[in-house]
Amino acid sequence: MSQIELRNVNKTYGKNNCVIDNLNLRIPDGSFTVMVGPSGCGKSTTLRMIAGLESLSSGDLYIDGTRVNDLEPGERDIAMVFQNYALYPTMNVRENIEFGLINAKVPKPEREKRIREICETVGLSPYLERKPGELSGGQRQRVALARAMVKQPKVFLMDEPLSNLDAKLRNQMRTELIELHKKLGTTFVYVTHDQTEAMSMATDIVLMNQGEIQQVDSPERIYHDPANLFAAQFIGNPTMNLFKRSETEPFPDLPEQVETVGFRPSKVRLLEPGDSPNGEELVTSGPILTRELMGSEIIYRLRSPFGIITFKTFNEKQLPEDMIVRVAVMKNSLYLFDADGRRVRV
Repeated sequence: MSQIELRNVNKTYGKNNCVIDNLNLRIPDGSFTVMVGPSGCGKSTTLRMIAGLESLSSGDLYIDGTRVNDLEPGERDIAMVFQNYALYPTMNVRENIEFGLINAKVPKPEREKRIREICETVGLSPYLERKPGELSGGQRQRVALARAMVKQPKVFLMDEPLSNLDAKLRNQMRTELIELHKKLGTTFVYVTHDQTEAMSMATDIVLMNQGEIQQVDSPERIYHDPANLFAAQFIGNPTMNLFKRSETEPFPDLPEQVETVGFRPSKVRLLEPGDSPNGEELVTSGPILTRELMGSEIIYRLRSPFGIITFKTFNEKQLPEDMIVRVAVMKNSLYLFDADGRRVRV
């Protein structure tokens, strides 16, 4: 069992620089938990506290039911994969993977068995005698993963491990990490600022901003049921359409406390000539400002009477810029938020 629990954790630097403010979080055993948020939100600091690389200013940290506040990193039974891989350039792949096992005084036959099995798992068997400088970025990333895996830890911690890879390789490595997690069944804690990584890999997402947790949920729920305005804006690509309430906006029967109304671009329906909206739809029109061809989908921006609307279609036909079109949104697809950004449910 490798559940992680942070209780009333604070992290401050100096007197006035509070990075983590009274954080309470339970990371389930065997989960692939992704901590996501903008730069400087505290996610990497939280990961480093779990690893023992940063001390807690106050609060308690438990791994597998044991309080580990005062344990050194090497005593926590965790393994960490860094953004820059942190490989030894003068050692070959085998030596890089084996180094930690030698320090842990693992017998040589057991070391060789683990290295052989791990390298088969991550596809490094043909490269054991090569130095890091002779490997591609993806291969170096696999060496970093293999070095962590060979320790057979309770918890894997990963701090933006794919950020140095190109887009194609990032996609490939995301798939490999998902498969690796399923195979190992170990707790993964992964930090990223990239919502695509979070949505595609996580079983659980921890969304953070300014040192505080905004929402903890599955990828599906955090997308379809955001708890607040920050979650609604941060998760989703293209981002949610958001409009301030005013007398001129066509949003009827809103509760008094509603300050902002939003809807996902995917919920906007392009009306063809002659289409009649049903009574549960809100309709507006305007000229197309821009279009982006994204392969199977086209993303449009439309100037409506109350603001810019982003929507997307899967039509092969591209609509020309400046063309006047009508769009509709179901009333039950609207998200409502109060002046403090809290979700208003009706």
